[in-house]
Amino acid sequence: MTEYNDNSSQPEEIQTTGRRRHRKPKGDNMLPFRNVLNIIFMLLALAGVVVYLWVDDTVGTYMVLAAMVIKMVECCIRMIK
Repeated sequence: MTEYNDNSSQPEEIQTTGRRRHRKPKGDNMLPFRNVLNIIFMLLALAGVVVYLWVDDTVGTYMVLAAMVIKMVECCIRMIK
């Protein structure tokens, strides 16, 4: 029979070398502009869905397509960086 020795009365020492902290990426000066584009995309897409469902199908479709173009521009800016 194998004995199991549990030393739970003594606390384990944990070695910490320092915490990793999330740092803002350096050189991302387009981030505020991209955030504005994302906000415009979300609002326009939401408004487009509402218009599509309750007002007019054609206008709602154009609004959602315009929102998609704005999102593609934001993605291109992210890729170019």
